[in-house]
Amino acid sequence: MEIKIVLLPIVTNDFEDTVAFYRKITGKDVSLSAAHDGYQLSLVDHFVILGAVDGPEALEIPSLVNAIFVVDDLEAFWKILEKESKRIIIPVNRVSTGLRFIVEQKDGKVIEYLQLNDN
Repeated sequence: MEIKIVLLPIVTNDFEDTVAFYRKITGKDVSLSAAHDGYQLSLVDHFVILGAVDGPEALEIPSLVNAIFVVDDLEAFWKILEKESKRIIIPVNRVSTGLRFIVEQKDGKVIEYLQLNDN
C-alpha cells in the first residue's frame, strides 16, 4: 500500500491557455488527456488541469479537491478511509483514467485517491 505520487488539481475556466501556461513553466508536455463527468483534464508534470465541457456545474466536485493521491492499491486505502474519513464525497467508482474515490479526511482536506488503469 503506497501513495505513488501526489498531483495538484488546477480547475480553470480557460482550459487551453492554462494547459499552455503549465507546459511553459514546467517544460513538460501533456502526458495524459481524458474526459469524464462533464469535464476534460490534462496532466502536465504534477498538475492536473481541469476544465468544464458541459457547463460549470461539472467542476463543482473537482473544485473541492485539494490533492490527488495516485495509489498502488485503491482497495486497501478504501478499507481504511471508508471508516476513518469525516465524509465520503464519492465512493469507489470507475472513471476514464482508472478507479477512484473522494473523501474529506479528518483534517478537513478533500483528497481524491486514484488507481490508474495501468496498475
